[in-house]
Amino acid sequence: MAPTKESVSTYQLRFEPSGREVSCKEGQTLLDAAIRAGLNIPYGCRHGNCSACKAKVLEGDYTSMDRVSEFALMGFERDQGYVLLCSTLPESDLVVEIEEEDEEPGVRLFTVYDFSAVVVENEAMTQDIHRLRLRLENPVDIPYAAGQFFEFEIPEIEDTRAYSVAAPHRPGEGLEFHVRRVPGGRGSGYMTALRPGDRVTGSGPYGKMQLRDRSKDLLFVAGGSGMAPIKSLLEELYSEPVDRQVWFFYGARMARDLYLVDQWRRWEEERAGFHFVPALSEPGPDEPWNGERGFIADVLARYFSRFDGMDAYLCGPPALIQTTLKVLYQGGLRSSNIYYDEF
Repeated sequence: MAPTKESVSTYQLRFEPSGREVSCKEGQTLLDAAIRAGLNIPYGCRHGNCSACKAKVLEGDYTSMDRVSEFALMGFERDQGYVLLCSTLPESDLVVEIEEEDEEPGVRLFTVYDFSAVVVENEAMTQDIHRLRLRLENPVDIPYAAGQFFEFEIPEIEDTRAYSVAAPHRPGEGLEFHVRRVPGGRGSGYMTALRPGDRVTGSGPYGKMQLRDRSKDLLFVAGGSGMAPIKSLLEELYSEPVDRQVWFFYGARMARDLYLVDQWRRWEEERAGFHFVPALSEPGPDEPWNGERGFIADVLARYFSRFDGMDAYLCGPPALIQTTLKVLYQGGLRSSNIYYDEF
C-alpha cells in the first residue's frame, strides 16, 4: 500500500564539499530535492540516461531506480557507491559527494513548481509530431527561460516524461510543446492522445539550455522534435534587434517530416542575417525536393569548414548530436561554446 501523506518520511541530505543541507521526501529523487532547494547541481536528462548528475554516496541507505542506463553508470561504479541523483531515492539521511557548478553568466535558475494545466490545442504537425498548447491553472504562470523543459506525469506508468518548451515565456500565454509520438511509447502515446479540455500535471522548469549573452554569431542544429527548444531560443533571441549571423540547420528524413518551414522562410525574408537550411536524409522518390540532401551534420560540414567566433546550440536524437559535435570539434569550435540537449 502506498504511504499516506501523513506517513511519508522526510530525510536530510548533506552535500559535500559545500556542506549544504536539504530535505528530501520519501519517493523524491535526490536531484529533485537539490534543485528545488536552489542547489546548482549538474544534471542533464533527469531520467538515468546520461551521467551528468553522477555522485558518490558517502553515508546512508538508498534505492536506485530501474531506469538507470548501464552506460551512464557502470557496475563497478555502483559497487563504489556512485549513483545518478536523478534516479536515486533516499531510505535514510544521506551524505552525498558532488561538486556544485559555478554560476555561469547568463544562465538563470528558476523556481521549480508543481503545476496543473488544461489542454487548449493538440495539432498534428507531421505524421508523428504534435504541437500541444496548454493553459496553466495552478499556478496561473510559471517563469522560465527559452530552451528549458518541463516534466509531465504519465498516469499509465506512474512516471514522468520530459518535453522542452517550444516558445519563450510570455506571461498569460501558457505553454507550448512539440511531442514526437514514439511507436509503443506509453509516455508519448498519452501526450499525443490528449484532447482540448483534458488536464495534465507535472513540474518545472528544468535545464540549462539557455541563450548565453554573448555577441557571437550563432549556429542552431536540430532534428525531429528538437525543433521545439530551438524555436523557443530563436524567438527569444529575436524579441530584440539582432546584429549578427544566425544559422538554423534542421534535419528530417523525408519532406513529410518537415514542419514550420514557412515560418523560417518568412524569417529569412524579414530578418537580415538569419539563414534556414533544411535537409532530408532519405527524400521519397515521389517527393519534389530541391533542397539539401544528407544527414544534417554532413550538410553542416559542406557549409562551414571553420566555426571560429560562433556559439552552437544542438537539440535532437543522440546520433545527430554526436555526429554534429564531431564536425564542430573538427572545425575548431571548443566545447565551452557548444550547448546541447540530447533526447
